Amino acid sequence: MWRRLLPVLAGIGLGLAVLAVGLGSLHGIFAREREEGRRALEDRRRALELYARQALTDSLRRALEEAGPRLQQAAVDPLVPDSDLLLFRAGRQLLPRTSAPRGGPAAPAQMLHGALEARGPGTLAAEEDPEEPWAQRLLLMDRFLAALKSADASGVERTLREWLSHRARFVLPVAKDTVAALWLLERFQAGGRPDPLLMRSLLRDGVQGVSGARVEGLQRVLLDRREAFGHADFAFLRARIAQLSELTHVDYVDFNQRAAAEPGMSVPLSLPLAEAELRPEGWYVEPLGKDGARGIQVGATALIERVREQMRERALLDDEDRLALSRTDTPALLSTLAVALESPRTVAAVSELESRYRLKTLLLGFSGALALAIVGLAVLAHERKVRFLALRSEFVSTVSHELRTPLSAIRVMAETLERRVGGMPGAGNYPSRIIAEADALGRLVENILTYNRLEKGRWEARREQVPLEPLIQRVVEDAAAQNAARVELKAEGLAGLSVPGDPELLRMLFSNLVHNACRYTTRSPVELRVEARKDGATVVRFSDNGVGIPRESWEAVFEEFRRLRREELPARGGSGLGLAICRRILSLHGGTLRVAASSPEGTTFEMTFPPA
Repeated sequence: MWRRLLPVLAGIGLGLAVLAVGLGSLHGIFAREREEGRRALEDRRRALELYARQALTDSLRRALEEAGPRLQQAAVDPLVPDSDLLLFRAGRQLLPRTSAPRGGPAAPAQMLHGALEARGPGTLAAEEDPEEPWAQRLLLMDRFLAALKSADASGVERTLREWLSHRARFVLPVAKDTVAALWLLERFQAGGRPDPLLMRSLLRDGVQGVSGARVEGLQRVLLDRREAFGHADFAFLRARIAQLSELTHVDYVDFNQRAAAEPGMSVPLSLPLAEAELRPEGWYVEPLGKDGARGIQVGATALIERVREQMRERALLDDEDRLALSRTDTPALLSTLAVALESPRTVAAVSELESRYRLKTLLLGFSGALALAIVGLAVLAHERKVRFLALRSEFVSTVSHELRTPLSAIRVMAETLERRVGGMPGAGNYPSRIIAEADALGRLVENILTYNRLEKGRWEARREQVPLEPLIQRVVEDAAAQNAARVELKAEGLAGLSVPGDPELLRMLFSNLVHNACRYTTRSPVELRVEARKDGATVVRFSDNGVGIPRESWEAVFEEFRRLRREELPARGGSGLGLAICRRILSLHGGTLRVAASSPEGTTFEMTFPPA
């Protein structure tokens, strides 16, 4: 029994090894699939972070480029808001302006304004050294007022030009110059009808002097030199300039806003800058020359949010995704600026990858365990099948052996009876029928015993050259003697042809074919045609004129205990082992047997014998 189980066990072991390799390969595929998925997600996250960083960098540079003209204007015009602008030149901060009025209770500007109001510039000039520019300025102011009082238009224009030229030529203390100019313009507005464009130039835009020097408007002078005034004087002059601007229809709203604004903060910038950087105070700064820099105040959070919205509109981010700068507490160089992506979708995808990997691994383990269980059941079932087949084979063998003796006795007694009563009235053909049935039963027993021996491998085949023509002729003669139907044989190519094999097995091979031809036919006589050719291997074609075999049963007829049921044929005995034995005999000789053709006119079997 173990010899029969050994090939099965070897096959099962090989199958288990293949299964283990397959499961291992699947596990490797699942692991690679997980790693590739995680790598793809990580690559996508990095690509999105790189995209966001580039978009943020572009936004910062674009914002600074857009603010460039305003930076240039604010550097020379104090009326331009500069709280969000940063400008360093020659190592000094120009924007935002950090200057502020001085402290202290003194108010010299108010006192000078009051003295001019009470005593007039001529009286004050008489108290000064006539060679001093200040005394000259006061005298020019006095002449202007005289021309204005006498309504001398040409005198007003001439003295005003002289006064402007003196302002352009001589730089007086800013407090004196600003107060004197303000008082004179107030008198000009109160005593005449000054040209609006002229007043705008004097109060706001400034005037280009004849010598090329520029006289700035009072609004810009006060804002640009606020550190030269005390708080009280600054507030006094601011109010008077704003009032005069309103009376002369000159813009002053932005002047008031800039005067009321707090001084800009000082930015601790280390120059020179190596490259652009984003500072924790909210400044984006770029180097400007060797000891300079320019920048703009940005809301990093607002910029990041704007970039996130842009990416969301392009379907790059979900609504739940967030972007954040990796470091905001120290200055960050633009080249090392990092943006971090917080994506719940990516986290969920990674978790799903892990869950799927664990599930697939569990399924592989379950499959392996199931395969082992199936193998165990298969081995048990095969072992039981082998035991059953062995018991059946032993039973059939025993029964067949036990039947041979009584069958021989029955045949002998039937032959004796035929000799004694043959031809007597009333005896009929009973003795001959008994002999025929005994022979049929004997062939059945012989087939069963032969199949049993072949199946168990107990037949030790002899090898000798067996002539085919006398063998087949003898088999046909025996069949004709045992069957009521007449049998005719047509042979071609058999003369002198021999095949290597066991004579007894070859006799049984052709005997089964001939008896099947006699059993499965409705014609008389039974026509047999045997053709042979030798071309290395020997091919023998055996044809009959039987009822034929359906095409779908050409292979099934070679299975053991398989019999064809044909309605046109009377029920006949048989074990269903004849063709199975024929194929096993040829297999034992290293040959093959197949149905070459079949139709209602007959069947052709083709046998191939290997060369000697």
